[in-house]
Amino acid sequence: MKWTKVKKDMGNLICGKLKHRLSIHLTKYNVSRGERTRIWITLDKKEVFNASSAEYLMEHDNLWEEVKRKTSKPFPECLYECFPEFIGQVDDMDYTASILKHRGVFNAEHVYGAFIQYPQLTIHRALNSENIILQALALVDRRLGKRTLEALRYDSNVPPLIMQFYELRCEVDNITPFKHTPS
Repeated sequence: MKWTKVKKDMGNLICGKLKHRLSIHLTKYNVSRGERTRIWITLDKKEVFNASSAEYLMEHDNLWEEVKRKTSKPFPECLYECFPEFIGQVDDMDYTASILKHRGVFNAEHVYGAFIQYPQLTIHRALNSENIILQALALVDRRLGKRTLEALRYDSNVPPLIMQFYELRCEVDNITPFKHTPS
């Protein structure tokens, strides 16, 4: 799907109070090793989100270097030992991607795929998706009603992107964000 169509579809779903403040951008860089993509979102012309295929590959390599420093166990046991909080949440092949997403590092191609998928989802399906990008987009969606926004509850383990968009939407709708306090 062409970027202009994707951008138009996404722009049409942004809530009125953020429509002229939030912008989605994409660029592709042709480098000798292949094309690299970068997607970013700006709020009042300041970048608030970035997904880069080049950065993702670097962070993927850095993650594996981190794992090598911590343990000599084979895959997937090495990941289970270093990142036990993800055990049972994802299958072995998605483990690394889940760790990076939780750290706020996204592959631009996956983000682009989420942008294509998003307009076909109901707001409820997007909010309850396991995809961090889809959840974050739902928070700035015009289809998200005030009562639903007020009813949302996030704990301290929510990924930063989701919390950032949640607090932004609460701010523009004059709602006090729910703050989970650990017991």
